[in-house]
Amino acid sequence: MKQFSVRVIAAAALLLSSNAMAANVADIKGYYLGVLGGNGQLSAGDFDESAISYGLYGGYYFSKNFAVESNYILTDNFVDEGDVKADQLSLSAKFHHYFSPMYSMFIKAGMAKTNLKATPDFDGTGWLWGAGFNVAFSNQVNVRLAYEMLYTDLENSASETLESDLGTVYLGVHYQF
Repeated sequence: MKQFSVRVIAAAALLLSSNAMAANVADIKGYYLGVLGGNGQLSAGDFDESAISYGLYGGYYFSKNFAVESNYILTDNFVDEGDVKADQLSLSAKFHHYFSPMYSMFIKAGMAKTNLKATPDFDGTGWLWGAGFNVAFSNQVNVRLAYEMLYTDLENSASETLESDLGTVYLGVHYQF
């Protein structure tokens, strides 16, 4: 009888904890802010190099499945000699799919402004897409592994144009308010 009571209490605790976690996912709304670090790969004309990337991201969940997100990503120097760095500011719509209260994946699409600091400097506006995997360690702390690709036609002051692709794979940690 004692063993039976322990099993019933354990099963009830498991059921209640899983229902509480599911309720937390259903209640996701509000702001989040995070940091990211990873690797960026820039292809522009004949240039094709990679560099360390880092930045900030934040957004607002309108529901557990939809958010609007903005990223600001900087890269370290792409070349050993000289300076070639990039930064981007993006705004995108993000859609989540939950496998469980803890695990989800997302896709995103939007627009981004890119600045390529080189000689000469280039800048442009383009579009981006991304996908990632998210793990919620608590109601507030989430970790993500993601990939984003940005397509931009970059121009300089002499009206030269370069087609560019800036792909970034990163690990991010954010806090849900």
